Amino acid sequence: MAVEVSGVVAALRWGYHEAATLGPWTARKDGAGWRLEARVGSVHTFRVTRRPLVFEARHANGAWRWPVIELQVQADALTAQLGPLEG
Repeated sequence: MAVEVSGVVAALRWGYHEAATLGPWTARKDGAGWRLEARVGSVHTFRVTRRPLVFEARHANGAWRWPVIELQVQADALTAQLGPLEG
């Protein structure tokens, strides 16, 4: 059974630094784990290459956070393989 969450804005973070701002995004979980697709707003070219990198999406009661396992950025599109959703 697939699970899907989406939003309008999010960010990639390296520690407390913002590595990228993201526009509309969708994260899907299936048998292979979590997969992210997003529109890129801005990218800090150094920070986005650092690890650990975290995908963070805020919501009314806090934020969802996933560790970024693998990342591809092409022009204004981003795809990523994410680790397990963190508490």
